[in-house]
Amino acid sequence: MRTKMKAWRAETFGKPSDVLKLVDIDVPVPGPGEALLRVLATNIGLPDRMMLEGRYFLTPTPPVTPGQEVVGIVEVAGPGYPFPVGTRVIGGANSGGLAEYCLSSGDGAVPAADDMSDEQAAAFLGTFHVAYVGLVNRARAKTGETVLVLGGTGGTGSTAIQLAKALGLNVIATVRDAKKAAFCREQGADHVIDLGTGSMSEQVRALTGGKGADIVYDTVGSPLVDQALDAIAIGGRYVLIGFAGGSDFPKIEPFKIQIKGISVTGALHSVRTPDERDEAITVLGRLFSEGKIAMPIDQVVSLTDVPEALERLGGGVIGKLIARVSHDTSGT
Repeated sequence: MRTKMKAWRAETFGKPSDVLKLVDIDVPVPGPGEALLRVLATNIGLPDRMMLEGRYFLTPTPPVTPGQEVVGIVEVAGPGYPFPVGTRVIGGANSGGLAEYCLSSGDGAVPAADDMSDEQAAAFLGTFHVAYVGLVNRARAKTGETVLVLGGTGGTGSTAIQLAKALGLNVIATVRDAKKAAFCREQGADHVIDLGTGSMSEQVRALTGGKGADIVYDTVGSPLVDQALDAIAIGGRYVLIGFAGGSDFPKIEPFKIQIKGISVTGALHSVRTPDERDEAITVLGRLFSEGKIAMPIDQVVSLTDVPEALERLGGGVIGKLIARVSHDTSGT
């Protein structure tokens, strides 16, 4: 077993291309409920860039090795980890995935389906599983309801569009230019609102016969929260996913929740019951095998090209950026 590995690491906060260095560090040792993964592929997401810039709430101090979403092979399983050595698993890494090895927490990991490529699997937990938690487990979406997806071109928003359509929902997505509007329609959105063309809430009301959206799926955060509250139906469900438009989650006053008669909830793939997790694995696996959902991938890069990919996250990325780290040579 190797004792050293290559990993991207930043000793200070700053611009990714300035602070990230590919260094040799010790291979981590798993504790109870953890496993050591040999990383196959890693999602490069906005939280990774925010970590490096010192804007991410889960990374208060450096050093930082980004990479929250991975697919890899279990090399060493600690006591209580749910999957045996040799299993290809998705996720469970709070950080550290942009390296040859990382630790996986059993609480957030799931087995990777045999018919799913590494590139598809790398971001599957933080997108489709989060969407399932948000739309199904928390919002209790019903066939025929309308969901407003804020930020439809990101990896989380675009997969929410796909899943919502597979569940029989009507989908309205928001974007900021024509190219992104076309992309959202390709994912299945019934209607796309360009935020530069007038009031979002007025357009949502017009598209829903004055009722408003039954569900708001918010990946953007503070910049759109007031308009989204104006666009939600009485009794609607507001699902907090992320804050791509700022540095923190939106703050929704209890008074607004009361006068709108809505509920506000959050969605994380790591915060769900075992039954919810198992149901999601089954349903999402079936939808993927049937070709009804698939990860929209913008680009696959090598491990050495990670800093440049992180810089691209400032704008222009439609879908997911994936880093190929290694290949499964086990023959399984």
